[in-house]
Amino acid sequence: MTLTDDEYVARVEGAVASLRARNAAWLEAINHVEVPAVHEAVTARFDSNATLVEFDIDPSALSDYTNTELEQIITDVLRNTHQALHAQMMELFAT
Repeated sequence: MTLTDDEYVARVEGAVASLRARNAAWLEAINHVEVPAVHEAVTARFDSNATLVEFDIDPSALSDYTNTELEQIITDVLRNTHQALHAQMMELFAT
């Protein structure tokens, strides 16, 4: 089967439109990913590439917890937030 130039261009344009629609749906889905807070004293947010983009420690946590406790809280927040984001991203990939 030989395609004319117009038929070939139409197929390519259709494929590009399909990819753009799928990409838009993917970006929209990513915008709705929310990871629940792990601890009230420390918050972390990762982007869709798993890059840490926001990290905050409540100033009162410095006096409310020992250094060792705060270190464990920070570790738990970073690890659990990253794992929750990863799990949600894998669910999006599956759908």
